[in-house]
Amino acid sequence: MRSLKTLVEKNAQVWIYCENMDLQEQFLKQAESEGFLALNGQKPTELFRHQLYGINDDMTMGYLSAMIWSLTFQKCPDHIARVDYGKYISDEDDYMCHPRDNTKEKNV
Repeated sequence: MRSLKTLVEKNAQVWIYCENMDLQEQFLKQAESEGFLALNGQKPTELFRHQLYGINDDMTMGYLSAMIWSLTFQKCPDHIARVDYGKYISDEDDYMCHPRDNTKEKNV
């Protein structure tokens, strides 16, 4: 399985999309096993399940709001690495989240 640390070695901040509860749970377990901690110091598996997370190169992580996720597709589409966690752990070549068209993004 690909590591989350690899993502933040390439980008100081990475946003993660977890489509369902199973992926959310798996992401949090992987983040914890790799040494990430929530911004408040909690272990990732102690956090509520959520579709959107941000991980940082300082090994911190937290929730992202759906509004921010959506707006950044319109305002700065190439500025932030947005990873589809399901595709990433399935070793798909293109694991990035892409807007459906110029005005819409993945459902979150």
